Amino acid sequence: MSGAPLRRSNARAGRFRSALPVAGLIVLTVACTGESRGRRILGRATPLYEQGRYAEALPLFQQARDAGLQDGVLLYQLGFCREAVDGKPEGRRETWKEAEPLLVREIGQPDGATLERLYDLAVIHSDRQEWDAMNQYARQAIEQYEKGPDPNALTGQDWFRLGRLHDLVNELSESEAAYRRSVSAFAKTQGGGAIYRSLALAKVAELDLQMARYPVAAERFDEALKLFPANSQVRPFLHGLALLGAHRYEEATKRFAADTSETNTESQYGADLARKARDVAPLDDKDIDGIPLETIPMDVLQERLLLAAKDYRSARDKNSYRPGDPLPAEVALYQKRFAALTGEYFMRTRAMQDFCMEKGIADLVRR
Repeated sequence: MSGAPLRRSNARAGRFRSALPVAGLIVLTVACTGESRGRRILGRATPLYEQGRYAEALPLFQQARDAGLQDGVLLYQLGFCREAVDGKPEGRRETWKEAEPLLVREIGQPDGATLERLYDLAVIHSDRQEWDAMNQYARQAIEQYEKGPDPNALTGQDWFRLGRLHDLVNELSESEAAYRRSVSAFAKTQGGGAIYRSLALAKVAELDLQMARYPVAAERFDEALKLFPANSQVRPFLHGLALLGAHRYEEATKRFAADTSETNTESQYGADLARKARDVAPLDDKDIDGIPLETIPMDVLQERLLLAAKDYRSARDKNSYRPGDPLPAEVALYQKRFAALTGEYFMRTRAMQDFCMEKGIADLVRR
């Protein structure tokens, strides 16, 4: 009699032990199914993200994470989308806090130290002002990819990331070279993420603006906005300056008017100057003695500008006309020189209000 309960107990134990592998297989299958589903959702979200369609990408990224996909790049992009949609950095930082340990684990795996993961880690630590860690990941990415065995295989998106990494470690000439290679690579393929191409164009346009290559800078700003209209890196003030320097006055006026940032007051001056230049276009690129404006030393430029302002004021005082009337010939003559010299000063200094107020010529610029 005592053997029967023992046999039943052994039978139950055997069934339990045999069920363990099955249960484990079920759990593993569910996990793999969830990860596979998450990967599929991620595949739909990533193109939207790369096109700057953050509001559409955000719920898909969330679904991919909720499906069980553990991926550092996913969380980095999810955090970026949260701030882009909500307008608050807290959501981004919360999600990036989750992303960081995953990215660290992933780059420690064989072939896991991709440029994208190293870039994401450098940006996360830069945001936290953790400079040593930022430098570590930025340097690793630069050494491994830009100075690696096959830099010619890098895409426009890769070169943009390398440009940003050089920015983070304050290597300005190297960052310029990388951004320009990014624009060049995108131009050759006519593909890749629209947002990265737009961001690269905006960076190179700023560099061209600094070099006084105004028509080229204006065109690159234009293209950047065409690719990604919400690109906040195309600042209306700088775009307006490039358009003003390219003598595209109507468009310059509109871009200056769109400036709601801290440069808004300077943009108001810029818009009014563009209107005055438009009314007497084309402007000369040389002063009345034949000297190119761009070669005039700053102190001499200011002296000439003030003399031009004096002549312009005198012509306005002598001639009677109303807003909307054709400009009298004498007024147009002196307004042309005044606008050209003031424009040259503005392009160099990117500031006009203080100088105009100090010298008593603000009324000649403003409407």
